[in-house]
Amino acid sequence: MTGVQTCALPILIFVRKSIIFSYLLAALSLADCQAAGIQIGRTRVIYEAKSREVALTLVNKEQELPWLVQSWTDNGDEKTRGPFIITPPLFRLDPQKEQSLRITWTGAPLPTDRESLFYLNVRTIPATAKEEQQKNKLRLIYKTRLKMFWRPEALTGSPGETCEKLRFRLAGNTLQIINDGDFYSVFDSLSVGATAIKKADMIAPKSTVSIPMNAAPAGKTVTWRCITDFGNASQPNTATLLVE
Repeated sequence: MTGVQTCALPILIFVRKSIIFSYLLAALSLADCQAAGIQIGRTRVIYEAKSREVALTLVNKEQELPWLVQSWTDNGDEKTRGPFIITPPLFRLDPQKEQSLRITWTGAPLPTDRESLFYLNVRTIPATAKEEQQKNKLRLIYKTRLKMFWRPEALTGSPGETCEKLRFRLAGNTLQIINDGDFYSVFDSLSVGATAIKKADMIAPKSTVSIPMNAAPAGKTVTWRCITDFGNASQPNTATLLVE
């Protein structure tokens, strides 16, 4: 499941004289993520439309070395910038210090009858100690992506209610998930009978997601949890699978 934000892949930088080689790591353990130096204050950002801005706190947990921090938003394609301004977009964060990112909506038109999803990117680059600067050295550049939900004022219900009211239907060997609500639902877990649906990620407001299944599930009881605004899993919900 990808409902809980995890540390993104780091880039390995191998420096030798004037030649720089970049490699993208295939995986990163949670322990590595926690040792990355910069601690991010939450796993998702909720931007209430009525708010002038939203703040996200970053803390440098290092004892001696500063980090360079760069932040921006995108529309989900990792290319198109989102309609938000982040202040400061680039700064140095000294050891044992904290800095708040201030996120401000530009005023660009957004849907008012449902949530919109964007992503906040935080790239962190560690400084090199003076005694290490002349040595061949592998350096990690960390990039973390957080889901950022734009939440209009006049929405009906709540994220929790939207999660509880999801509907599930089996059409052949395809599981259909229907979200009639105004909010995104991000899955922490989903199973039909004893079959875990590992491909389930999230479902947008007022939409249907279809997930192919290798075989018909054993059982008609659907059990699921969603990720809350605080980044933890909700209480389990259950429903009966409708079969066409």
